[in-house]
Amino acid sequence: MLEVTGLEKSYGRNKVLKGVDLTVRKGEVIAIIGPSGCGKSTFIRCLNLLEEPDCGKIVYKGTDLVSADKKTRSETLKDIGMVFQQFNLFPHKTVMDNVTMAPQLVSKMSKADAEAKAEKYLKLVGMDHKKNSYPTNLSGGQQQRVSIARTLCMEPELILFDEPTSALDPEMVGEVLDVMKKLAEEGITMIVVTHEMGFARNVANRVVFINDGVIQENTTPQEFFENPKNERLREFLSKMI
Repeated sequence: MLEVTGLEKSYGRNKVLKGVDLTVRKGEVIAIIGPSGCGKSTFIRCLNLLEEPDCGKIVYKGTDLVSADKKTRSETLKDIGMVFQQFNLFPHKTVMDNVTMAPQLVSKMSKADAEAKAEKYLKLVGMDHKKNSYPTNLSGGQQQRVSIARTLCMEPELILFDEPTSALDPEMVGEVLDVMKKLAEEGITMIVVTHEMGFARNVANRVVFINDGVIQENTTPQEFFENPKNERLREFLSKMI
């Protein structure tokens, strides 16, 4: 589904990504972990061109997003969803309005069809009972579940998660991870930047360790956690687990 080759990204003289290669198959859940500042968020933001790579290829279902023209990029990126650290919900709009906005504006869906789709995905994330509420009346965990429903309403085949639980109180982390686990069970392809080691171990098909702008380990959760080969990874895990 996705093949990344030689991805590089710099900010001024600071080279954040130094040639990242990654292949993702349909239905896989890839957990990306690593120390702060290692380039993981930059990497995932490059995948849907929120950050423009300096060089390399991002080939999604046969289309290289880096070299594609603006129209091809726009059409292809409709298939790639993103869930951010912050919820980015419009505070003056209800949950239903937040979730139905993109299908109506981007996909030109009728209001009735968008609301029917929203009902389906709000129910999936356990937030259908809050459809008439405003974001300010929801907990952080509830807001993040709404933001996941909003992403699902565009029916992407690949969803990118950039540390989706990092802005949450510890008590609210579990409810969001439960939703993500449910999505994994339904076969949705996901790439998840996370510090949640339990999710990486129990839900991901593969775990990727990024450090100093490159992938230093890319293997199964069992091998990753029980037999890490990279010295920096062993040091990182000793502090995280």
